[in-house]
Amino acid sequence: MNSWKNWANLSKCEPKKIQFPKSLSDLKQIITETKITKETLKVVGHGNSYNTNFHTEGTLVSLKDFNTIQETNIETQQVSIDAGVSINKLVQHCSNNGLALSSLGTNMFDNVAGACSTGHHGSGINYGILSSYIDSFDLLLASGQTLTIKKGDWLYDALGVHLGAVGIITKLTLNTEKRFKLKQEVFPISLQAFQDCMSDLLSANDHVKLIWAPHTNDYQCWIANRTEESIDHNLMHWKNHMIDGLLINNLVHASLLYATAIKPAWIRSINQWLSNYFLKGKTQCIGWSDQVFYLPHLLKQDAIEYAIPLEKTVAFLQDLHNLIEAQSFHVQFPVEVRFVKQDNFWLSPAYQKDMCYIGTKAHLLPFLTPNYKPYFQAVSQLIETYQGRFHWGKQNYSSKTYLENSYPKWKEFWTLRDYLDPNKMFMNNWLTELAYKPSKTDIEMFKKQHFDHDLQLVK
Repeated sequence: MNSWKNWANLSKCEPKKIQFPKSLSDLKQIITETKITKETLKVVGHGNSYNTNFHTEGTLVSLKDFNTIQETNIETQQVSIDAGVSINKLVQHCSNNGLALSSLGTNMFDNVAGACSTGHHGSGINYGILSSYIDSFDLLLASGQTLTIKKGDWLYDALGVHLGAVGIITKLTLNTEKRFKLKQEVFPISLQAFQDCMSDLLSANDHVKLIWAPHTNDYQCWIANRTEESIDHNLMHWKNHMIDGLLINNLVHASLLYATAIKPAWIRSINQWLSNYFLKGKTQCIGWSDQVFYLPHLLKQDAIEYAIPLEKTVAFLQDLHNLIEAQSFHVQFPVEVRFVKQDNFWLSPAYQKDMCYIGTKAHLLPFLTPNYKPYFQAVSQLIETYQGRFHWGKQNYSSKTYLENSYPKWKEFWTLRDYLDPNKMFMNNWLTELAYKPSKTDIEMFKKQHFDHDLQLVK
């Protein structure tokens, strides 16, 4: 029997078959076969999402072998890739050609198409989600036709984040920039001090994020700016990434977490120790952007992440601290706070608002099952009081009604989705539970408004 698990082994599905296409013609053949059988089809990249959006009882398509970098234009600083190319492969290719992506998250093992479809982001109030750097992309529809979508098209905003619910991205052309170095400075900061200088800090620096150790009042600020200064000796990067990242944050942290199986309240002491090691000192390093952005994460985990309006950042963090203590939750290190520029993608958490992204996690270790879901649910409820929007690649506890009220283009997106995929080839239970269900009249009116003259299909 076929089975597929996500990266953290949180959930699995048992599709009727699993396909590994290597070319566009392979993908089109799979679409043709699925139309005949009238089954569902879901696409996975590297399985790095946390929820069950990959589940299907029909055909599961893995893009891991559909991973050619097609074209690189040094002059225009654009790179065209197959949808299965990983962020790490793209970053390495760009680096080898003197190019770089403007902003990145810490995880580079997602595939690019999946990351764009779910709103992957880095941190920096002048930098948008990964989809913001797409110049054009090809979307293979359930009809077997390919829709080419370019920046500036209204469909670009509509489908730049689409959850894999509309079709299969087959090709992306991304805008990059000349390879650049970052000077990163890390220092402790109080929440009050951050509140006092937040606006200046975000506007004066390219990339800013906060790290908080729950059950303490300890915060750390990371800032990174473009520089022409010389890169640090490789030993510095080895220390930062190997000793701090791999050894302490992963292996030592994992060993300490096993103690919480004996007494969960020991998480307070663990977090304080980690805070003393990671958050209290000042450090500085200079490296290529991909070196600075990337942090190794080896521990399997479950996670939620919500975007809240930028101006509510400090108030929310104060309320989160109070919630954790009032309900005696045992919350693992760390809580990560990042900042993202607004965009116009209909399903982006940063749709038309500069946002602060709050991420919290629970590490999942063999023979250790922390009781974290009540905490996740409580955090989600708190975030809803702040009009937050959840990250599509993480866990979701928001209702259909809440989502409909959170996204101004929610109904339009699902109406568009049903028009392009009327037989619901790309849907599954997870999406169906969230989706708005448009009427036939909704679809016909939408079609007349948008598609009489400007839908261009390529065979």
